[in-house]
Amino acid sequence: MDVIGGVKELSKDEACRVLMLSRRRYYRWRHRKPLLPKVAWDRIMPQEEAAIVEAGKDERLVDLRSAGLMVYGHETGRYYCSISIVQRVLVRNRLQAPYMTPTRRRPVKPDVRELMKEPKRVFSYDATEFYLISRLRVVVLLILDLGSRKFIHYGIRITSFTQKDVMGIFDEALWQEGIDTNQLTVLSDRGGQMKGSRTKAHLIGKWELKLEFARPYTPDDNAWIETFIKYMKYHLECPESFETVQDVTDWVAKFQILYNDHPHSSLGYVRPNEEHEGLGNAIRQRRKENLLLARQKRHEFYRLQKTGVPGYGMSDNRGSEGLLCQTFEGGITENPGNGENDGFDGQGEGDFRTNSSTLLCQNR
Repeated sequence: MDVIGGVKELSKDEACRVLMLSRRRYYRWRHRKPLLPKVAWDRIMPQEEAAIVEAGKDERLVDLRSAGLMVYGHETGRYYCSISIVQRVLVRNRLQAPYMTPTRRRPVKPDVRELMKEPKRVFSYDATEFYLISRLRVVVLLILDLGSRKFIHYGIRITSFTQKDVMGIFDEALWQEGIDTNQLTVLSDRGGQMKGSRTKAHLIGKWELKLEFARPYTPDDNAWIETFIKYMKYHLECPESFETVQDVTDWVAKFQILYNDHPHSSLGYVRPNEEHEGLGNAIRQRRKENLLLARQKRHEFYRLQKTGVPGYGMSDNRGSEGLLCQTFEGGITENPGNGENDGFDGQGEGDFRTNSSTLLCQNR
């Protein structure tokens, strides 16, 4: 508006065309009245706000919250307003902290990874379902030792299971293991049977266990038992269908033997039964020593091959070194005796490079 009004060389119509502004809009903006500040029609009056502030500063009313001050205003007739208005006036005059919406305390993710470094320190249990051909539901309650990955115990119920079933299955498992339950932690989800008052009172009161629960709708907190259940259901030897409850029982019993006697990758390919008995560290250490010894033997074998001793390590008792050239039909002989075709005349590194193809065949 100021630019168009201050132009002397051009008319107002020409200035509007240069600025790509319509002439009608220019005159409408020019005669537009200034906007007045909007005020709510039911806004409290200044004397009412002063009365609320005075009540908020009164030492006799310091224990009253916004609802109490609202009631005080109505009873004394000094002001009439809602609780929210009293709250806003007090906050605006810094007589009360801003209102914060209360939030529920969220469950914390259970951290049991430190306990998983040793067997018999943390157990995890959960329930899964098998359906018979007749559509009858069979529930299997499984207990797994997370430290040794051993399938500890199980219980089978028809249709569903109760808190009493959980207590009975745990009594059988802990009596069978015979461990110090003071150092044992039990991890489960938040099912009604797992988090029931009777179950917690029994496991804590009788066995002195420490209970941990996964967060709601978060199966990743107890991913070990979930993976175990999937492995049991998708095992190669798992039947495609079950006709009776006894078939389910037989499969779970068979799977317990298969799983506990099968090397586990998370244990360094040690069997869960061996890890549960405390033999895992010794087995892994012995394997490291065997690998180191085998590596030293291989280095010595090829070092002597390089220096011209083809008969080294060619005896029957040499382990994996039997996969040499003599397994190939019509291959190179070990020591022809005439020294013409063996490729090793003791001349050193040059001869080794010259006869590399012969040595490669022998190494294979």
